[in-house]
Amino acid sequence: MLARAGRGVTVLEGSESVGGSCRSEELTLPGFVHDTCSTVHALALASPFLSSLQLAQHGLELVQPDAPLAHPLDDGAAVLLERSVEATARGLGRDAQAYRRLFDPLVRGSENLMREILGPLRPPRHPLLMARFGSSALRSATGLAHSRFEGQRARALVAGCAAHSMLSLRTPASAAFGLVLALSAHRVGWPVARGGSQRLADALASELRSLGGRIEVGH
Repeated sequence: MLARAGRGVTVLEGSESVGGSCRSEELTLPGFVHDTCSTVHALALASPFLSSLQLAQHGLELVQPDAPLAHPLDDGAAVLLERSVEATARGLGRDAQAYRRLFDPLVRGSENLMREILGPLRPPRHPLLMARFGSSALRSATGLAHSRFEGQRARALVAGCAAHSMLSLRTPASAAFGLVLALSAHRVGWPVARGGSQRLADALASELRSLGGRIEVGH
């Protein structure tokens, strides 16, 4: 944004490549590329800012799986998080209606909700939508899963998404991470970058350089 505004911008990166946790390396054998941390990049499409960038022009290709997430269960079965709320709900048995009640309103308001969640702190422009989200998001993942759902499949799905926060599932507001990840899957999917997550970081770096910005690695 600073470079777009005509400011001189220099990014200093202590590592030898840009990306931080959004990087890929040949960790085992030559030619076998592994993501060193993040792999799924829903916010590349759900973020109002990132989605405004023409990163495909800088070599980024996002690939969508048929189903964003499969969560394995102890009995060898798995619960699927599908692109549609309805298709996901059909796999949750007696919790189908509860899943629809939780996610249908959030998905309908997802464009405005993402702008609120990912924007700067300020009084909400959509207070009713934020109140609906906040009433569930401020809870612990465990509390939300047990209060909303009766069966193992729905509880595991929500808890598995929330576990990406690396917080205890009993921590207040840990439910927020699970809700946003599941909401992102329903709204834009869980895409991966063809060729590895490094391609996303490289595309962002290329966009900055095209605007006159400079990047110094190893510094």
